[in-house]
Amino acid sequence: MPSLARSIIELAITAGPLVLLWVLMWAALDVGYWLGLLLAVPAAGFLVRLFMIQHDCGHGAFFHRRAANDWVGRVLGILTLTPYDYWRRKHAVHHATSGNLDRRGFGGH
Repeated sequence: MPSLARSIIELAITAGPLVLLWVLMWAALDVGYWLGLLLAVPAAGFLVRLFMIQHDCGHGAFFHRRAANDWVGRVLGILTLTPYDYWRRKHAVHHATSGNLDRRGFGGH
């Protein structure tokens, strides 16, 4: 069962460092692009972690309420450049047809 407190903590310890890294990358432009590129590596890791949270929202596993999962999933979809509702539908098809290679379609990513 999803825990509201745990879900909020996971969002905070993922989105917070990502925002901090974005700010640092912007500030690093005064030093040089190399520092921004160096900071982009951990930022990419936090972005992948946000997609993992979006994935859990798509499965309805991050919050108790579907509306909360969908709202958070849509916001994260903006950050991950993955349209949440479209992805969720295609990913459900992927799970429903994963044993049938002719019907599985797109969405396994």
